[in-house]
This record gives sequence, C-alpha cells and structure tokens, in this order.
Amino acid sequence: MYRVTLFKDAQDKKGIVVHEPANFGNKVNSGDLELSLEGLGISTFEFSINANNPLYRKAEPIVNLVTVSDRNGQLFKGRVAKISNVMNNQGHFIEKILCEDQKAFLYDSTQKYMKSMIMSVSQFLGKLLNEHNNQVEPHKKIYLGTVTVTDSEQVYRGSDYGKTAEVIKNQLLDRLGGYLILREKNGLLYLDYLADYGTTSTTPLQIARNLKSASREIDISELATRIVPIGKDLEVDATTDMQTNQFRPKTTIESVNDGKNFLEDVSLVKKFGVIQTIVDFPNITDKNTLKRRGQEYLDNQRLMMVTWSAEVIELGLLDKRYEIIKLGNSYPVFNPYLYEKETLQVIEKKIDILNPQKIRLTIGSGKKTFSQYQLEYKGMQETLESVKTNIGASSRTIDNLKAQAQQLEEQTAVLPKFEQTLNEQQESLITQSSTLNEQKELIQKQEIKLTEQQTKLEELYTLVKELQKK
Repeated sequence: MYRVTLFKDAQDKKGIVVHEPANFGNKVNSGDLELSLEGLGISTFEFSINANNPLYRKAEPIVNLVTVSDRNGQLFKGRVAKISNVMNNQGHFIEKILCEDQKAFLYDSTQKYMKSMIMSVSQFLGKLLNEHNNQVEPHKKIYLGTVTVTDSEQVYRGSDYGKTAEVIKNQLLDRLGGYLILREKNGLLYLDYLADYGTTSTTPLQIARNLKSASREIDISELATRIVPIGKDLEVDATTDMQTNQFRPKTTIESVNDGKNFLEDVSLVKKFGVIQTIVDFPNITDKNTLKRRGQEYLDNQRLMMVTWSAEVIELGLLDKRYEIIKLGNSYPVFNPYLYEKETLQVIEKKIDILNPQKIRLTIGSGKKTFSQYQLEYKGMQETLESVKTNIGASSRTIDNLKAQAQQLEEQTAVLPKFEQTLNEQQESLITQSSTLNEQKELIQKQEIKLTEQQTKLEELYTLVKELQKK
C-alpha cells in the first residue's frame, strides 16, 4: 500500500524503490511514518532494512531524499537525517534510517539582527524566508505562501540572531498559534501560515466501531491565576557598570495599575489560589497598551490542555462508506466510559506502513477556559452518575462491546488478505498483458512470413506464366 523511494540528491528524479507494496520488489523490515501539526509540524519517517536490501550501507545523511506514497499520492517527502547500524539478538544486521520532512530546511539557515518596526505577520514571515533563501541551495528555498494568521493591532516585530526555524517558532507560533503547512507547486516549496486547518468530519471515532483503545489526559501545568506583564527593555545609562548591563529593566504596569505590577483573575485565585507567572510582550513600550494586552491574555487564558491518544482501525481501507482519517481534520470522539462526546482535531497520525489498517492518533490538544473547565467538571460528574445508573445493564453492554470488538478485529484481519488479493490480481493482469503482447508479436511475425510466402508464390506464378508463353 505504501511505496518508499530514495533519491540520491535533489537532482535525481528517478530514485530507487526501497519498499514495494506489491509481492515483488524490495522490502523494508519496518517503517513508521509520523505526521504532525505540533509546533513547526516537522513530520518524520523511520524505517529499517537488512543486508538484502540494495540500499543497505549506501544511504547518505542530508544529501539523500526519501518519499512515502500511497495510491492517492505523496504523503511524505524529506531528507535522511540519521543512520544507525545494529546487530539484533538473532545475529542479523539491521540499518535504521530516520528522515525529517522538508520544513527541517529552516534549521539550515540563521537570521541576523532585524530592527523592530511595525510589520504584519505576513511581512515579517516574508522577511525571515527571504533571509533563509539568501543562504541555502535552490532545492532548500522556501517561498511565502498563504498567510491567514493576523494580529489584533499594529505590532513592532524584529528578530535577534538564531536559527530561522527557532525564530519562527518563538516570534510567531508561540505567540499567535496557527499552523505551518509546507506544500510543493511546480517544483517550488511554499510555506502557508494558517489560522485554521482541516475540516470537521462526521465520521466518528467510537468504541467498538473503529476506536480500539484510547486514553484522555488533562494537563493544567500552564495554569496562571495571576500574571506580571512585562514589555520592552528600558534604556539604561551607558556609564553604568558594564557587568550590570546584561540585566535590563523592562516596561511594567505599576504606574497605570495602582502601584501593582500584576493582574489577577479573582475567580481563579478563589478556586486555585495564587499561581503567578510572567508574560512577556517584548515589543510593547506603552504602559497602558501593556496593561490592556495583559488583561486580554488573562481573560482569554486557556488553563486546561485536553489530549486524547487513540489506536484506531482505518475502516476507510475496508469500507468506502468511511473516509480515511486525515491529519488536521476534526472528528467526533465518543467513549462514554472516559468522557462524553467531543469533536477534536487530529494533530498527530502515526502509521506503520507494514500494518496500515492500525494507526495511532493524538487528537485534541484543545485548551479550555475556566468556564469550560467548570462545565467539563460538571459533565464528568453527570457521566459518572449515568454510568452508575446503568450499572445493572453493564454486563450486557460489555458483552455487546466485546462482540463488536471481535467483529472489528475480524474485519481488520481481512485487510492484509484483501490487499494481497488485489496485488496478486494486479500481478496476474500484468502477466496476462505480457502474454498477450507476446502472442501479438508472434502473430505479427507469422503475418510477415505469410506475406513473404505470398510474395514468393506470386513471383513463382509470374515465372510459370512467362515459361508457358515461351
């Protein structure tokens, strides 16, 4: 189902097939594809080969490129990042190759000092990419694509020295959120910076249907009930001892906030007590603006991070009524024994290319406000009461779930055989086509012989006629 191809370098357009999904051709020992939207969204592909694979001991880091494709097209393209050779406990020699997608090219360039000035998000990202492109080879150049992330007001933006990838993460992603999506068009790479990504699907991830196992995690480690907003560095006296200049005072809000340098959420303090943290707004010099932005941050603070981890059966491979689960799309997640129904985004998708029907997903990472936390807590209590009320029927429900789970396992087991049958039919068609071509060539040869014989007969007939005349 998945074909893995390695290219010698960016100029190589043919490549070598490292893993062929059909019964013929080269094979990998393992292959794990991890597609991600987290942070910079750099996806990875790790595979292993043995000494029988023609690529064994021939791959080169950084230079080689690798693609992973299925019937619908290319899923991954990146460079070889790491190679390791091991001998397992059976005495077999295995080579493991880790690849990172093309967004990793942003780690190959650095940014120089850029003076702060009022710029839109699009203008700032464009300047960063221009500086990147001035330093790297043609195939690593990345051009500005679609930008839908915006800021609520005009903001001073600038950068210090550092890797391009780190500057983008620190100056844009960590402050404004959004998704970095790299796409290829006409042989060029374009970077989109999108406020929203993916669509909402009606295909559920549901226990005993396609949800094989799941866990739900709530993290409140980022909770702050009181914040200290700080702005841009203040100017210091040049005659001050140079040793103290490494620590500069910053713009704070005491003079516009009744002498207090902090802002707090009374309801959060009442519930959780004082948990104070510093929030940095490095480009703000006006104290009133700093206070307002700090209050906005506090009001919109997301204090809970909810994440689901799930092992899912890819029913779209078995039944066309189900869609293939896509990275970035949102799906209804329903497991009443863990929580009520939620619609959450797939932010990671892990595929074992040798067992494509079973995938692992990270879904959610949605952060909730305090009011949402209260509703969630109430909902969890109601769900628990509902489970207690229905405890008498639990035996029947569990038996039913077990039966459905067994049926799901049986359906899943069919997929490799189904794929093998398809591959065998494909090979058979290729063989039949080859046989037909051979038969066609044989007929053409026979036709040529018949034509030659007919020509000779005509010549003989003409000769006999001439002899008869004499």
